[in-house]
Amino acid sequence: MRMKVTPGTRPLDRRTVVAGLAASTAASLFPIPTLGQGTALRVGALLPLTGGLDRHAAQMRLGLDTAADAVNGSGGVLGRPIEIVYADTGTTPRGLAETCARLVREENVAAAIGPFIAAGRKTAARAFGELGVPVVSATNNEGLFCADNFFSVGPTPNQDIFSLVRHLDGGTGRSYFLIGTYSSWQLSSFRQAILKVIYGFNGSVTGQALTPIEEQKFRPIIRWIADTGADTVLFCVPRVPGVHFVHQARELGLLERIKFGWVGFNEMHAHQLPAAEASQVATVSPFVASDTEGGVPDLVARMNRLGGGDVPATYYAYTHYLALAAVAAAAERSGEAHAPAVLDGLKGLTFDSATGPVTIDAESHHAHLGIVAARGSGSNLEIVERLGVIAPEPGCSA
Repeated sequence: MRMKVTPGTRPLDRRTVVAGLAASTAASLFPIPTLGQGTALRVGALLPLTGGLDRHAAQMRLGLDTAADAVNGSGGVLGRPIEIVYADTGTTPRGLAETCARLVREENVAAAIGPFIAAGRKTAARAFGELGVPVVSATNNEGLFCADNFFSVGPTPNQDIFSLVRHLDGGTGRSYFLIGTYSSWQLSSFRQAILKVIYGFNGSVTGQALTPIEEQKFRPIIRWIADTGADTVLFCVPRVPGVHFVHQARELGLLERIKFGWVGFNEMHAHQLPAAEASQVATVSPFVASDTEGGVPDLVARMNRLGGGDVPATYYAYTHYLALAAVAAAAERSGEAHAPAVLDGLKGLTFDSATGPVTIDAESHHAHLGIVAARGSGSNLEIVERLGVIAPEPGCSA
């Protein structure tokens, strides 16, 4: 089934967006009256439309639709409109290879973005690679995987986890307690952070806990943390359960006594926390919506208009915006809008973004990203340190 939204549609709230996404395998949110639909550059978007990640999917959709609106409003790509074909990946890689093949063979996509699930990145890259189609990942990833057709505009561990540890530690050799979920990338990233950063700063690890991804009862772990004497908690639970941890840590008197770093903390989480709790949470990110520099205010205003104000502008929205912008810039660079041209154009590409130029490394195909350190501030995030552009270190080359 296709879903086409016609002129005059009101701004979509998060529930409307997700309901529409889950019901469709393809959608074009914005009408393109001046460009020929038959000549569209079609891009597949692999999003977790089902499986409990509706808030994340809405942010990703917001970024993609905002990028499509900007590109099409400026005349398209080589005179062609850009059209997004949405496909549901759920939260497992089951059936993902078949979905990728369908996007190419039936929907004629020239590139793809996603998937969100870490376990699906290799599957998607290989499935699209067999058909000569590039795929751009737009979320945090553990690195350690490179391929000729695989590109990433999401942070690698040295850009987010390592940067967060450096920001929290400041070279003082702190004692850390690590919390993650039963997921390959968090576990891998924590392992690297321990070896390359914490011990490198003469720090120590007093304990580690891996929890189910939907865990909500953290009090036993919080008491364990208090017993270990750790002065810093490094937390990587990207979904709503992280909010429960913060609530419970404050209730038990731990939050004010420690430094608390949350990898993946963003405006979606800050909106759900009281100001006193949000202000205790530190993170690093390639994007903070309250940033007043560069093109960020304009981009956030665009996202707020298109999302109706119900879907927050987060780094998930931003990196998905970057991914589609990269595909468009790659086609322009190559001078053609088919898959081989987009693939070649992505290699070593530098393109403009709201936070400054972004370069996709010619060897690893991962992006150099500007990173900031931030804390919760009211229902938003506030930048406390600009860490500059950090080169990716995925540990591989394409």
